[in-house]
Amino acid sequence: MMYAPTPQEASFAGGGAVHKVTKQAKEKLLEMASKILLAPPAALRVAVDEEVGQGVVYVDGVPEKRVTIGDIAKTAQINGWGTISAADSLRQVSCPPCFIAHFIEVEVNTETGVIKPVRAVIYCDAGQLINPDLAEGQLYGGLYRGLGYTLLEDTRYDEETGELTSKGYITDFKMLTSDDMPEKSKIEVRFTETYEPTGPFGAKGIGEAALNPVAAALANAIYNAIGVRFKEIPIRPEHVLESLKNRSK
Repeated sequence: MMYAPTPQEASFAGGGAVHKVTKQAKEKLLEMASKILLAPPAALRVAVDEEVGQGVVYVDGVPEKRVTIGDIAKTAQINGWGTISAADSLRQVSCPPCFIAHFIEVEVNTETGVIKPVRAVIYCDAGQLINPDLAEGQLYGGLYRGLGYTLLEDTRYDEETGELTSKGYITDFKMLTSDDMPEKSKIEVRFTETYEPTGPFGAKGIGEAALNPVAAALANAIYNAIGVRFKEIPIRPEHVLESLKNRSK
């Protein structure tokens, strides 16, 4: 049986692998730059020069003695020094968990059974954030997918054959639209400031952690609104109306 890593594990291992090979590529870069600047690699530093629009390598303590990364690559090409690249693999021995909590507010129409999420607050501990914008986007995406799974999306199987009866076509697999989501101004994302020593730059993967709590939070909000506890998803309008009818009986 083959093992497929979860998105959280894949991002944690992938980030670690990128960190590992970029360090190796940097070593090659400094070795080539040392030949041009006539200084040992240990005395070289790398920085971004906004004026030239690229990175530069300079001698520590002598910033005017420097060369752009583009010039290093061109010099290496002309002299046959090789390519500034690295290839390697990484197997992370653990995948520290990312902790996420969702708080969701809903409005339930007791005449139609329609459930409308109107506000969400998301707290996330993903270690040290490398790209806050992408991390926030991951949480927005997890909220969207989680609401879709909880309110609408479903995969049905034949009880006798186990065959998937809903093929996932656009005609029989409906998805939420932007109109079904809370307004962006009503979605609040907050991050903690932690550091994961085993992760790349102290980061942890988010992956499915952004999705998992949504259904439970939404089901709790529905229970708080109408007093009906749902333990299966999706929770569609007909399920709400049927439950309210049974409760009245």
